[in-house]
Amino acid sequence: MRIGHLSLKIAAVFATVSLALAGSAFAGSVSGTIKFSGKAPAPKVLSVNKDKKVCGKNKITDDSLVVKNGGVSWAVVSIKGAKGGKFSKAMKKATVDQDGCIYTPRVTVMKSGTKLIVLNSDKILHNVHTRPGKSKNTVANIAQPKFKKKLKMSKRYFKKPGIVKVTCDVHDWMTGWVVSTKTPFVAISGDGGKFKIDGVPDGSYTVEIWHEKLGTKTMKVDVKGDTKLDATIGG
Repeated sequence: MRIGHLSLKIAAVFATVSLALAGSAFAGSVSGTIKFSGKAPAPKVLSVNKDKKVCGKNKITDDSLVVKNGGVSWAVVSIKGAKGGKFSKAMKKATVDQDGCIYTPRVTVMKSGTKLIVLNSDKILHNVHTRPGKSKNTVANIAQPKFKKKLKMSKRYFKKPGIVKVTCDVHDWMTGWVVSTKTPFVAISGDGGKFKIDGVPDGSYTVEIWHEKLGTKTMKVDVKGDTKLDATIGG
């Protein structure tokens, strides 16, 4: 009986491993560069007219369009129609910091229907004001005094998928974006426009690229294992 039980256990283990290998064999990644068409604009220094002792320590530039080595940062890359996948810890517990009177990171991806954590490293009064736009989420307008280092924003503000603009009524130059998503197949382009989305099942999909200044672009991609995808926007 013990030998029989052992054989069944071994068979079950092999079956589990085989299924896992079979699943992973059909999932790869999509990575590439979001490139800027045209001449990159010079960074503009913004005027700091409030809380200068904190906000004026370092120059604050307009980061609505950041181009380095021809690549665009802060572009949202989404794969439409892909099924399955797992949300990263960062998406399930998304965090934005108010540090130096700017939002860090400027663009954040979070799982729809979860809480957004907003930190206040500046230790001055800030105000978190969301602009839901087409997402039609509930508007948030919450004061965050200097003694409130962490604010856990309710799930209702990000219940629906879409892109939510975040501003501060106290410091009018502060702008950030929160991408509420029901799928984990979303990435933000980093330094030089580089991005990567892991765990994408093989198949044909539509890729959507959104940027706050350059608008939206869609294109097709056939995913087979690790797939490269470069795109040019703007100009």
